[in-house]
Amino acid sequence: MKLNLNFAHLNPDYTFPKISQGEEPVFQVEAVGHPLIPAKQKIHNNFQVDALGKVALITGSNMSGKSTFIKTIGVNLCLAYAGGPVDSESFHSLPFRLHTCIRISDSLTDGFSYFYAEVKCLKSLLDELSGEEQPLLYLIDEIFRGTNNRERLIGSRAYLRTVAGMAGIGFIATHDLELTSLAEENPLVSNYHFRDEVEAGRLVFDYTIRPGPSPTTNALKIMAMEGLPGDMS
Repeated sequence: MKLNLNFAHLNPDYTFPKISQGEEPVFQVEAVGHPLIPAKQKIHNNFQVDALGKVALITGSNMSGKSTFIKTIGVNLCLAYAGGPVDSESFHSLPFRLHTCIRISDSLTDGFSYFYAEVKCLKSLLDELSGEEQPLLYLIDEIFRGTNNRERLIGSRAYLRTVAGMAGIGFIATHDLELTSLAEENPLVSNYHFRDEVEAGRLVFDYTIRPGPSPTTNALKIMAMEGLPGDMS
């Protein structure tokens, strides 16, 4: 408790979260930020999930803020469960369990490729969602990035169709804009995005999450800016 009070004293702009059962929305944050980003560089966002079973599919250009946003959700949830204040003006959540598929790596000693390690992490997540314990909040960064485009899209669609409606809520960051069509067939899947602009020959990001699929991409822009060939013809 003393450690939590010291942390609160050192961060007077933080607030203590509300973790409670049986209320809707099941997850709601206002002006949430990442505790490890310096205050002068930090952008705060609002987000809300109304009910269990929902999946937030987050698209956007490189460096636009997708991965940082889902990590922001995860680290603040960890702070909340540790009894500390969170980097948010208000924070309400069900008592979720937390599962992440973010910093996955291969293993020379175990003989696991990156893709196989990712498959095992996603299978573990599916098992957790199928259990009878308290609901799960899960974070996935670039689903099935370890395989080719065609099989990644097929596998990702099948996986998201399966987890949508299960006992949890999901935040999934992806570059695969083709996945955004899932929201048209399943009301449990919602699209959100981060975007970029080109100003005076440089990329500019506002790191603000918005509803809908991403309208921009920037991989070829970055390649051209750094002197790499990126001819689309």
